[in-house]
Amino acid sequence: MKNGNTGEEWWKKAGQRKGSYYSRLYRNLRFNIREPILEIGGGAGTFLKYNGIEKATIIDLAGKESLAGNYDFIKGDITKRLPSLKKKFETIFVMEVLEHIKNPLYLMSQVYDLLEDDGICYISVPYTKLDINRSGEKNPLNCHVCRWKIEEIVDQMSKLGFNVRVVQKRRRFKDTAFYLPHCWLVLRLTKRLKH
Repeated sequence: MKNGNTGEEWWKKAGQRKGSYYSRLYRNLRFNIREPILEIGGGAGTFLKYNGIEKATIIDLAGKESLAGNYDFIKGDITKRLPSLKKKFETIFVMEVLEHIKNPLYLMSQVYDLLEDDGICYISVPYTKLDINRSGEKNPLNCHVCRWKIEEIVDQMSKLGFNVRVVQKRRRFKDTAFYLPHCWLVLRLTKRLKH
């Protein structure tokens, strides 16, 4: 590590930076969390760490050695068929992911199959129009390929078989315009039908 910092010190600082970001984005929203827990597109696990979750499974392309905690890591491309898992999950997080992939409904149909009948899935998405004029920019933070209006995302999740509840709708973030779209939505999804 640079300047002699240990991995633990590095993650503590990274967690503080991400913690500030998450507290601005989610305003300390409390999630109803039951194990087992799955995060899809969870990267290094900083969202889980921020929420005090110590035991979970993460599916992502990121490397296992970069994890923020002691999580079960499964390397996989979430834009394709997810790796075969031998269990279902009570809590699934798909946070700040769907706007980055071209086939979000395919992913969410797989999430439906991975969710326990009484489980909860949380998704977080921006609900502003995608600015086509900015799509060619080389800004790594401008990597969204799809967006929805609130009615559209609710309708699409309902068609997949979910009951949908808006748990947070935010507009106009202070000091984060460079990092975040100005409108952000958190949905709580449960299965409409028991299997």
